[in-house]
Amino acid sequence: MKKTIFILLLFFIIATVVQADSKGDFKKQQDALKDLNADIDKSEKELNKLRSNENSVQKKLANSKQKINADNKVISGLNKELRQIQNNIKNAELELDGRTQYLEQSKRRYLGNLRQFYLSANRTDNELFSEDPNEEMLLSRQIMYLSSLAGFESENVQLAQNLLSETKVKKDDLTSENKRIKNYKRKKSTSLSLAVNSKNKQERDLKKIKNKKLIATDKMLMLKQAAEDMEQIIATLQEEAIRKAQDNDSQRESFFAALKGQLLTPYKGKVVESFGDKISKRNIRSHNPSISIKGVAGGKVTSVASGTIAFVGELRGYGNFIIINHDDRFFTTYAGLGQIVVQKDSYVLAGRKIASAGVDGLLRFEIRDKRTPVDPVEWIQIESFR
Repeated sequence: MKKTIFILLLFFIIATVVQADSKGDFKKQQDALKDLNADIDKSEKELNKLRSNENSVQKKLANSKQKINADNKVISGLNKELRQIQNNIKNAELELDGRTQYLEQSKRRYLGNLRQFYLSANRTDNELFSEDPNEEMLLSRQIMYLSSLAGFESENVQLAQNLLSETKVKKDDLTSENKRIKNYKRKKSTSLSLAVNSKNKQERDLKKIKNKKLIATDKMLMLKQAAEDMEQIIATLQEEAIRKAQDNDSQRESFFAALKGQLLTPYKGKVVESFGDKISKRNIRSHNPSISIKGVAGGKVTSVASGTIAFVGELRGYGNFIIINHDDRFFTTYAGLGQIVVQKDSYVLAGRKIASAGVDGLLRFEIRDKRTPVDPVEWIQIESFR
């Protein structure tokens, strides 16, 4: 309904501009036209802002996708490195087991040799001295051999211990590196998750902006097209009215003029928007050439006086409206309609139903005396609004 009211406002602003006949009126009409252009400029600025926001979000989205690709590559490399380190840790553990066994074996051999050396070196006196010199020499050599062997095995034990220590250090280093890479991978995975969430949000924002931009573009096109269409409609109606007025006696009395203060309301309800000058929130002065009546949705809308249906139509989604020519001087307009029950060029009597109100129950009604809008409240019986 707001769109319907707005387009009708456009309609009558354009009609007023086309019908200017004095310098004072033309100045007012120029101001009204400036209001119209200001609304179009505002829509254009809104559209430009949406385009700018769209470009900004698209850049952020591209950066997010770039970051996601980079993080995926880093994580893939870290996974490969972790697999290699984990294989190295397994090899180090196998090596550690082997060297632990080698150390244990070296220790057992060393201890065995020490035991033999101890037993040989600590015989009784009868055992130490033999009548056979060869046997004595053999025993001495055996003790020397066992002593040398024990020293050799001692070196093997020390070597095995050193190798085992090196392997432990190697395994510890690999374990630390594995932990470091896992922590780094965890950070990168968190970064990737945040980037994905950011990308998803930016994609949703971009979709919303594109939808708003589409709506704003359609609105802009409809505003411009509506202005052109309404200008053609009112120009045609005025040309026809002027032509008829020239053919008839321009001084004849208007039957509609005699009905001032006696007209019945076209729609039962309450006047929620009055006729006259208005000041917008932007401190721009404008003139409202009509009144808005709030009633029941689908309520009956009737002709306030007899006349010919001059126009019936719908303008690109802005709702249905009717213009009635009463005597080639006075015109009444009914906007924000639901179902229309009359046709163009048909003649209707006063009080005849011409349409039903729209779903919002809001009717915009205007009376024009040739080129000049007049206050409908001064023409309608107050009691009839109830």
